[in-house]
Amino acid sequence: MVWKMSFDIRYRSYIFKHSLTEKPEMDDPLFSEHFHTSYEILYFVSGDAELLLQHTRYSIHPRSLLVIKPGEYHNIVFHSTAPYERYVIRVSPDNLHRNLSSLLSKTKSVYSIADTPLEEEFLRMDRHLELLRPEAQVNACIGSMDLILSYLISSEDLIRQADFVNETSKRILDYIDTHLGEIRTVDDLALGLHMSRSALYRVFSSQFHTPIISYIRTQQCLLAQEYIREGMPAQEAAERLGFTHYSSFYREYTRVFHVSPNKHKP
Repeated sequence: MVWKMSFDIRYRSYIFKHSLTEKPEMDDPLFSEHFHTSYEILYFVSGDAELLLQHTRYSIHPRSLLVIKPGEYHNIVFHSTAPYERYVIRVSPDNLHRNLSSLLSKTKSVYSIADTPLEEEFLRMDRHLELLRPEAQVNACIGSMDLILSYLISSEDLIRQADFVNETSKRILDYIDTHLGEIRTVDDLALGLHMSRSALYRVFSSQFHTPIISYIRTQQCLLAQEYIREGMPAQEAAERLGFTHYSSFYREYTRVFHVSPNKHKP
């Protein structure tokens, strides 16, 4: 029997979806550049598109798996109106065991999963949800997610390499990642990279649709969230990441997460 259905199940910070866009529109805001504060695992069943992820570009083959980590700016660019079918799982790091979250943070971005247990587990979700009562569906989805993530972190042989890497953008983002506690202004970044402000703005605007300082503050808040989860007081996390005023940190943190820092205390 062939099982074919769609679903959209949301519970707390979890999202589980199987959906089909018959004719994706190139300029649909749904597919424009954005980031999440959760992990997004996307099984690309069919379509004609490529993934722009931070400083990389991947052509997306049908039956590929995309792994988007918290804070990674990304968007899907369609080359035609071929039907776009996908499964999507989103889960906050708060809802993952710390060891699993640590392993997931080290995974690569794109995998070819045709005819593997990873693909089979996504396809089983339709059958499970068709047979189960609504009150049991969330638990089934979480169980499937745990299996999918366990398979994923054991699937190094399925990794696909990027089709293109913007080396200048990579250098900028790598510097930001390793100096989050030191960068307070764009001038700090320009000095550290030995680049002019205008060159920085030019590279960033061609690659992203967000201001440099907004990107930096987002990454700082994501790292602060990790510190706070580990038990560090929010005030100390703010100071470690270069915020001179806690009110500024609080404002940026609530912009990114829509909750106060104390909501992420262990």
